[in-house]
Amino acid sequence: MGTLAQFINGLLQPVGIELVRLPRRQVLPAELPDASLYTGPENYHRLFRPWLGGEFDRWFTPAVSDNTLLSRQKLYFLLRMVEQTLGVPGDLFEAGAGSGGSGRLMLEVLRAHGSPKALWLLDTFEGYQKIDPAKDGVHVKVNDCKCRSFEEVGRLVQNDTNAVHLVQGLIPGTLAQVTTREIAFAHIDVNLHEPTKAALEFALERLSRGGVVVFDDYNWPATFGARQAIDEVCARHRLPVICLPESTQAFVVKP
Repeated sequence: MGTLAQFINGLLQPVGIELVRLPRRQVLPAELPDASLYTGPENYHRLFRPWLGGEFDRWFTPAVSDNTLLSRQKLYFLLRMVEQTLGVPGDLFEAGAGSGGSGRLMLEVLRAHGSPKALWLLDTFEGYQKIDPAKDGVHVKVNDCKCRSFEEVGRLVQNDTNAVHLVQGLIPGTLAQVTTREIAFAHIDVNLHEPTKAALEFALERLSRGGVVVFDDYNWPATFGARQAIDEVCARHRLPVICLPESTQAFVVKP
């Protein structure tokens, strides 16, 4: 904030008024069916943010944070949800592994708690390879969201305690390679309608009681196709979706 704004704030603070810089107005996709619900911004700047504390530095190491697009806040929710499901039967499943940072975080949680659970990490490792403009929007392009290579992610999650299965290719075609019968926790971050729908159906069919599915970018307008897929599947399974608007995430819990 500039000097002038700081000066004005100094004059206004005694009467309980403060100038706050608002983010630039978001350009919403033309296809967004419920744009009126994407309102804001709320003023979050004075809220408690535990993920900024030094106690979480042990989790958000460079091996994690340098290999993910997830913010520290998103990683915090991911960490806590994985910890919540350590006692739930089943493996960990991630559709949209990206550069592997979130997978590395989940692996570190398992190792720290001595859990033998396996990890199943799915991605094309080549960015978007198939898009449906009618459901994903014309703003999405092939090869968008390209992250680290299959080999690089493999090296990042290599370890001697937990089985990590990297599965490369397009969802839903690759789901048949995931042979686990039970899932305790799933993280779905593929952004597009078809793979989100297929991955969620797959995860819910195997999700143990008490299991959790976390969705990334559920509240983000550019990924409205993924949100619609999530809403459709969860309505069919009668599972309420719980939104975390500030982080753009959402989650469901199997009762």
